[in-house]
Amino acid sequence: MLSSTRDGMKENAPRDTYSSPRAKDTLGHTSQSPAPLSRRAQAKIGTTASASPMSKRDAPHSAANIDPAAAAYTNSSWRTQNTISMLQPWEKDVLEMPEVQRKATLAQIYFLNHYFDSLRYLADRRERHANFEREMQQKGYVHPEDQLENKMATISLSSPQQASALPTSSRISYQDYQRERQQYFQQERSLLLHRRTKLRLAQFHIVTQVGQGGYGEVFLARKRDTGELCALKRLRKRVLIKMDEVRHVLTERDILTATRSPWLVRLLYAFQDEQHVYLAMEYVPGGDFRTLLNNSGVLREEHARFYISEMFVAVNELHKLGYIHRDLKPENFLIDAQGHIKLTDFGLAAGALNPGRIESLKKRLDQVKDTDMVYRTPAERGSLYQAMREHNVRYADSVVGSPDYMAPEVLRGREYGTSVDYWSLGCILYEFLCGFPPFSGAHPDETWANLKNWSKALQRPVYEKPEDLQFNLTNTAWDIIVRLINTPEHRYNSLMQVQAHPFFRSVDLTKMREMHAPFIPQLESDQDTGYFDNFDDPADMAKYKEVQEKQRHVEAMDAKNSAADGGRGMWVGFTFGKNWAQQQAKSLPKPRSTSTKINTMF
Repeated sequence: MLSSTRDGMKENAPRDTYSSPRAKDTLGHTSQSPAPLSRRAQAKIGTTASASPMSKRDAPHSAANIDPAAAAYTNSSWRTQNTISMLQPWEKDVLEMPEVQRKATLAQIYFLNHYFDSLRYLADRRERHANFEREMQQKGYVHPEDQLENKMATISLSSPQQASALPTSSRISYQDYQRERQQYFQQERSLLLHRRTKLRLAQFHIVTQVGQGGYGEVFLARKRDTGELCALKRLRKRVLIKMDEVRHVLTERDILTATRSPWLVRLLYAFQDEQHVYLAMEYVPGGDFRTLLNNSGVLREEHARFYISEMFVAVNELHKLGYIHRDLKPENFLIDAQGHIKLTDFGLAAGALNPGRIESLKKRLDQVKDTDMVYRTPAERGSLYQAMREHNVRYADSVVGSPDYMAPEVLRGREYGTSVDYWSLGCILYEFLCGFPPFSGAHPDETWANLKNWSKALQRPVYEKPEDLQFNLTNTAWDIIVRLINTPEHRYNSLMQVQAHPFFRSVDLTKMREMHAPFIPQLESDQDTGYFDNFDDPADMAKYKEVQEKQRHVEAMDAKNSAADGGRGMWVGFTFGKNWAQQQAKSLPKPRSTSTKINTMF
């Protein structure tokens, strides 16, 4: 039986509520609830109540004296009132704004997570307290109440063996127990303080830089208290606001938060300070698929089938969440430690594209004329593409951006659906098997012209030299390509259609992670960065010359609005994850330990 002394029910200590039969007995009859009435008594009371009608003077609020309009309102439950119909037209317009809807959803998620985490914390705290008491009993401590009860029990037991099994004295003194309990309370107070601490950059140890973009950098970092390894993306608020990219960053944050799929990169934490926003994502050590493709060149058909199958599954997981990626390219796929694919970079996913970007794409497409299309053989196109890649390694990260994999309806700003991602995957598969994208040109203008006349530019490579015959596409491979790179009406648009095609007959798209990957990264440790550029090497840094020029260009731009100082209101609901979110151990810290390290939480 647990008393208040044993449970630590003192001030300034974590408290748990336990029901005690002994406490109930001392309350007497006053604490008991009244006995339920019998059916006969209930019927008698109901008859008496119905037999005494009220007069209008005694019942001024009776139905006869209530206004009909008011009576109609009160008769309907407040839960059934349609609040939307009571709003003004301008208020309804505000509710339809995407920003308002997003904030409403975030507020709902915030409170659900808050109460769920609080209830889970209370349950875990009770479990930790029970574990502490159990450990004290195992060490030989017997509470005074239990000692007395055990002595009384030994008197009534006839068997000497049963009587000797009950401890009547404690091997640990009451003073030692109190010291152990105070240290346990100190651990609980430290844990509670840790829960309330906001995430800061100082809580992460930066190992090295692994990426560079136009709006920020990516670092390999380790969280100091948990030892978690993560890819920490740091983005500058001023730059994002100048380039009108805030919505894209928030979209990426929302997708990363919503995913629980092994095919999509998982978000661990999201936080911010006055100058930057941070996304701490799981670290995928194998690098991006562009690096693998540059090193391997043309893929064998069985290897291309494996990787494009995993890409289809990853994109389908994104579609299940209700998002369209729209900017798929090999750089968006990462390789994990087992050699499997993970999709990342969701900045352009979901809602409408930036209107300015749409106009830029349409203008660029309209500027090229049909006469600008240059007929080149696939061999010539492949050679030109490789030369352009060697000249500009970060071609896909250029200021204008590469449209090589974008569907025409996206470039033209027309309506589109999830099939635009299947177009992109068709272009990626073509590059796997041929060594270059289907619409690449000697320069960007030629690429745009090929996209505008894509049905003429799309060609099946045919090689006649004996040493090149191995690069000829099979009929099955070419058929799946033209079913993906097609008009929206005839283009594949579901994973079921893809699985049914003969090209994928030898694979089961539902069991891709059970297959052995053709390439498995050779990692020396969990923080191996060998598959990423070395930012301490001038040769590797030279690849990012154009990216750095883009940063300087953006920094020199004037702000589009007055919120260029950081726009605090724009980042409402950005924070995600808590200090305790990734700590799964529930074991109690060892007693008598003076360390304040948190070992038990969720």
